[in-house]
Amino acid sequence: MIRSVLSLLFFSVLLLPTETRAGFPGSTAKPNDQPQIIRLERFRKALWKVHVTLKGKEGDFLFDTGGGVTLVAEEFFNGVDCKFWGRSTGYNMFGKKGEGPHCDDVPISAGGVPLTAVNIGKFNFDGMFPGDKAPDGLLSLDAFDGKAITIDQKSATLIIESDKSLKKRVRSMTEYPFRLARECSGRCLSAFVGVKTPDGITWLNIDTGAGGVSLIAKEYAASFGLDPEKKGQTLDFPIGSNIKIGGPVMVTEMIMDGNLGQPFLAQYVITLDLKKGRMWLGQQS
Repeated sequence: MIRSVLSLLFFSVLLLPTETRAGFPGSTAKPNDQPQIIRLERFRKALWKVHVTLKGKEGDFLFDTGGGVTLVAEEFFNGVDCKFWGRSTGYNMFGKKGEGPHCDDVPISAGGVPLTAVNIGKFNFDGMFPGDKAPDGLLSLDAFDGKAITIDQKSATLIIESDKSLKKRVRSMTEYPFRLARECSGRCLSAFVGVKTPDGITWLNIDTGAGGVSLIAKEYAASFGLDPEKKGQTLDFPIGSNIKIGGPVMVTEMIMDGNLGQPFLAQYVITLDLKKGRMWLGQQS
């Protein structure tokens, strides 16, 4: 099972998902009438990486919407002037605690497109990707705070929408309940889609960093028609408008309702408005 890399360290669900607020004042991006396109490059079988420039230094970062906060590898950031101080504390989806100092308001761009300045942490990727060069860092949703983005994995693009392009984009898409969570003392940013079940609504983390399987908490398994006592299963759960959560799923003990990985996310176009707190799903063209 491939899990979200950052979820191993910083992702915290101590706070319930809350409605979004405006982006951090440190945003380096200026309003643009045209959408801005960032190319995604395949990493391993089911994950993606993005070419990033962080405080003037270039590297390839894993794109992980479930990460919470942007992280850098120690080796990549050696020699870069950045004051790490204080402590960010978070919990992964299984309740494991992680903590470390942070460096604030770091300028960042991806594929030449300016993003929102981030508060970064450091992370050791050693041994996590045997046979492959480890990424230089982890690019999370905090770098897109206050923006609207579209993830189209079929065309291998990550699109920062303008107001005009966003309106056009979502005309043919279906909106779903959506919440943003800000953990790590407000430094992290994670996204949850509301999925209705016969027993009530569940809030599932949107996680492009989970390549092999989606996860459902044991307490919610029966609500999705799954066996609470059987770990590896297959899910086929319609959520409306010809969209369904399908593919391999793991039922497990975790401190969130569930986590939607690439078996689901790779099948659809996903648009997230991280400023107004809205989400749409659509069919791939």
